[in-house]
Amino acid sequence: MSDRYTAITFSPVQGFIEKSRKLRDLYGSSFILSHLANQICIEARAYLSDGRNSFPDPVISPAMINVAQGTPNQIIIRGEFPRSQAQQALIDAWKQLVVSCQQWIQNNVTTTESGDRIKYFWDRPWKEWINHNWEFFWATGDTIDQARRNLNQQKTARAWTGINYVGESSTLSGLDSRAWPALGRHAPHTRAKADEEAEVKAFYRLLSAAIDRQGATITEREQLSIPELVKRLVTIDEVVDSKVGVERPRSYKGLRRWQDDNEGIPEDAERDERWTGWFQGDGDRAGNYLQQASREPGAEPEAVLHEFSLALRQWGYGLTGKLPRSVGDNHLPHQDGRIVYAGGDDFLGVLYRNSPRPKLTPQECLNWFYRFKPDVWNEHGQPITVSIGFVWVSPQVPQRDVLQHCRMAESSAKENGRDRIALRILFSGGNHLEWHCPWRFLQLLKDYEKGGGRGNEAPSWTHIYNDVAVLEARHAFSGKQSEVAWALLKVYFQSETVEDSEKDDDMHSFHSFLSANGLDINSDILWNKYEGDNPYDPRGKHLSTGILGERSAFTNAKQLDTDRVHEAFTAWVINLAKVGFHLCSNT
Repeated sequence: MSDRYTAITFSPVQGFIEKSRKLRDLYGSSFILSHLANQICIEARAYLSDGRNSFPDPVISPAMINVAQGTPNQIIIRGEFPRSQAQQALIDAWKQLVVSCQQWIQNNVTTTESGDRIKYFWDRPWKEWINHNWEFFWATGDTIDQARRNLNQQKTARAWTGINYVGESSTLSGLDSRAWPALGRHAPHTRAKADEEAEVKAFYRLLSAAIDRQGATITEREQLSIPELVKRLVTIDEVVDSKVGVERPRSYKGLRRWQDDNEGIPEDAERDERWTGWFQGDGDRAGNYLQQASREPGAEPEAVLHEFSLALRQWGYGLTGKLPRSVGDNHLPHQDGRIVYAGGDDFLGVLYRNSPRPKLTPQECLNWFYRFKPDVWNEHGQPITVSIGFVWVSPQVPQRDVLQHCRMAESSAKENGRDRIALRILFSGGNHLEWHCPWRFLQLLKDYEKGGGRGNEAPSWTHIYNDVAVLEARHAFSGKQSEVAWALLKVYFQSETVEDSEKDDDMHSFHSFLSANGLDINSDILWNKYEGDNPYDPRGKHLSTGILGERSAFTNAKQLDTDRVHEAFTAWVINLAKVGFHLCSNT
């Protein structure tokens, strides 16, 4: 066993992905991140190899699975891999991509619309983005845990050099200068704005024509910064040399969100105004689990981490094949979605169905999530739970806003107790509704369709939705008690018409919970339950998840704040009615 370990990471990651207007940009950013991390791993293996086929692999995490896609950007290495060499591997890999994109533009956009040769004066900005796009972190330690702790300390002392703002900004992010041949040639605001705008638009028309020939799209309205251009261009085979090894999906044409690229669409053209379902997820407290598992008697930390990384990377690589499928007009199964990235236990995907096939409904998405944890997530075999944010989104919402809401929905699932899904509905005006629920009680939405209702009336989400609206208008939910919310839940969800054979143990427990005369604030239905003091012991001491999450979040001075408990429970019932109506109602 080595006496030294190296931990490496780089940033930005989330922000790099979120600055994406199209599905192609999402793939481009994801594959760039995976490629850079993979190149660091390749360099580390070469440096630490003894000239033979070294075994075991010096790169403990991420485990090698013969594909770069989904390579996580936190790297743990057995041995001391020099900082300078690791950082240079990152810079070289990024430089190769950036230079390829710059040269392709200069080779393919050579003359103006009037036939004059274009002179490029933008070398310096491209070089600045090569050298200053990424912040690099490196640390070593005598153990894996120590190397990780030292790495986290390095991240608190940031020493990143940003790029100076020059001229007009990108139309995508508004944060960086737009790229065009004269970028850096003139001082800002020294020329007539109309003249400069005309030159920029003319350049992007030429760039659009060159890119369109390769099957990608760009418009003169999309005046992108250099890193945004790189994300778009690396998805084109002809731009990046095959020896670079950037892996790409076969096609980007599956998902159409017309409002992200609606310039030039005839007024009478049919716009595919279809809602889509985006989901972002992450394993819960993976670091805690690995620390505890590594400290078990007889455990080998390297083996624990490598086995975990291998299992999650293999799971992520196969996640695309687990997406829901439906039968089309040709009687062949079609996949109703795509995985944008899956870096181990961290993943992002979208569920959609384009015309002429029938519209994808939110209920179809829910049908997949009902079985997600047992049939999809648990396949990797590692004892950690998962939190997901699911956003059912209007087609009028820009993609960058969709990604932000995905991240917020996932954070909501984490903050409200983990091991759950946060269902968010995002309307065209930017307003949203959200309801979070532990995986074990998500079946509640399906049970309502089978047995919910008032008296002899057929079950309908309209009933509970209207009741909540009326009670809210009358301020019936105000105050520190939850009698009204409890009564609503009892009336609509304690149904005897749902067959016992259709209920699992968790739903039996939930219906038993509703048989009480009032809210039991100490019930295991409300709180996460553990065996012992450690929430995530590797031997499986995380027993169950409650609808309100961690009891400690509602505790002050070791006393349960009952007012906050009642308020949270009331909000949970109200949001259940609203989200259930919008996602499950057939009206």
